[in-house]
Amino acid sequence: MLGERAQPYDLIVIGGGINGAGVARDAAMRGLSVALFEMRDLSTGATWASSGMIHGGLRYLKYDPEVTRLACLDSGYIQQIAPHLIFRIPFLMPWSASGGLTAKVVFELAEVYFDAYDRYQPLKRGLQHCRLTAEEVRAVEPGIRGEILGAITMDEWGIDAQRLTIVNALDAQAHGASLHTYHRVERLLRADDGTVRGVAVSDRLGGGTREVFARAVLNASGPWSSLTAGREGVHSVRVRPGKGVHLVVAGRVTNYAVIAEAIDGRQIFLCPQQNTTIIGTTDDDYFGDLEDIPVLEDEVEYLLQGVEQTFPTIRQYPIIQTTVGCRATLYEYGKSEDALSREHVVVDHADDGADGFYSIAGGKLASYRVMAEETTDVIARKLGNHAECQTAKVPMPGGHEHDLTPAAFTELGLPETAAQRLLYRHGDRAEQIRQLMLAEPATRAIVDPFEPVTDAELRYCIRHEHVEQLDDLKRRARLGIGADGGARSVARAAQIFCQERDLGPDAVPELVRDFLQMRWMDRRGIVGLSAKRGEAMAQHLIHQSMQLARSRPPVDLDGPAGDAVRGGR
Repeated sequence: MLGERAQPYDLIVIGGGINGAGVARDAAMRGLSVALFEMRDLSTGATWASSGMIHGGLRYLKYDPEVTRLACLDSGYIQQIAPHLIFRIPFLMPWSASGGLTAKVVFELAEVYFDAYDRYQPLKRGLQHCRLTAEEVRAVEPGIRGEILGAITMDEWGIDAQRLTIVNALDAQAHGASLHTYHRVERLLRADDGTVRGVAVSDRLGGGTREVFARAVLNASGPWSSLTAGREGVHSVRVRPGKGVHLVVAGRVTNYAVIAEAIDGRQIFLCPQQNTTIIGTTDDDYFGDLEDIPVLEDEVEYLLQGVEQTFPTIRQYPIIQTTVGCRATLYEYGKSEDALSREHVVVDHADDGADGFYSIAGGKLASYRVMAEETTDVIARKLGNHAECQTAKVPMPGGHEHDLTPAAFTELGLPETAAQRLLYRHGDRAEQIRQLMLAEPATRAIVDPFEPVTDAELRYCIRHEHVEQLDDLKRRARLGIGADGGARSVARAAQIFCQERDLGPDAVPELVRDFLQMRWMDRRGIVGLSAKRGEAMAQHLIHQSMQLARSRPPVDLDGPAGDAVRGGR
């Protein structure tokens, strides 16, 4: 059996973010046997908290042009292998008229900088920049106010970073990799000479600890990289965690991304992201607990204050949640957080007395694929595998050509929006969900009206997308992402989860409680004292409801009582 001392895996990957999933896919496609261990769900760390942009990075151009080039190059590849997930985001950079003649001169000179960025646009199939007058800016985006000279546009791409991670992991699994979420790597297994032979892992859901053997172990734990290596006495990989906060606004406030300036002169942005709008991002050194990163009122105000200088009505729109995480930027002392390099390194720890142990650190979402390729090159060559990387050529799950249109779902009674969302998230694999709807018409029902998410999609994800907890469906299908935090959908979603996992109805109340508590964690940084008191009362009522539910006879989820819970269907 793979993973035993006599039959080790070729590679164990520690970390289920975009880098870990990317390496697992690449290595498995080259024929290596791979096991991936993630202490929570896939894409719950830095990847979850990213801006969701596959962009070159205009600001990196002046001090890290190679970072910009690689990101643009990889953007082009990602468009080919995951075309269903990527979408164009036109950016507007308004130019303030304050400053008189100096502002006008700088505005003219800015075009020289954008001309340089345009050289990279063909790599990512982007459009060249253009310059708009003040009147043209307001015609395109009336929400922009204030005295401006005009704006410069640039063309970027957005993506659902969670789905990108999931499809990488699923493709790794399809090529033979073994995925283990909710497994924490406790320590490395080492031979007498210090060579790394595997890992000891604890099962956070099932309990117990076991040893898993491998010829190589990769530390792809992002902002945890220094800690993961350091507890083994390996200190040659150092990251400087940079805390980034985003605010998520209900609905699309704008169809264009708008660059604004924060009080300290940093660039921040307002950006449409699927059916929400995000405001981001902060960039501050973080020295606290990476498992529980708070969102502070000062950080929320910093972003709102900065955006409203350009988009004055922003406070009229409800903020429904936040995302927070830490970038795994490479360690440098003496530089501001914004000036830290987004380069990446692959470290072979043989020189540290830990042969067989490797780390990847740094980088950014947009260049994850090339980072995975370089990492797998290093490890595979040392293991004697000389297969070529195929990840830039082979489509990922959902990325194959297909002729499905929203009409294939609207003719079954789904709203147009629900049909489009299914095709966006699942691409050609949406056909499998359609077949489920045809076989079981009841699964066409909308479970979460804010996204919207269907019964069939939840069942498909639970069956085929490595779902271990109800909360995982937030990252698979955006369950509970909407304005109500999942309040209207969680009961039915919990029932579906129980049906698919053969759990009794007694499990539903606890699933509901846990899901809503996780949604509260996403909102706690954006509410005032009165709202916190209300949330405390709501949690108390949920707890009481659970106790009451346990004292009653079980509900037959497939009978009339179950229909009543589902709203009379």
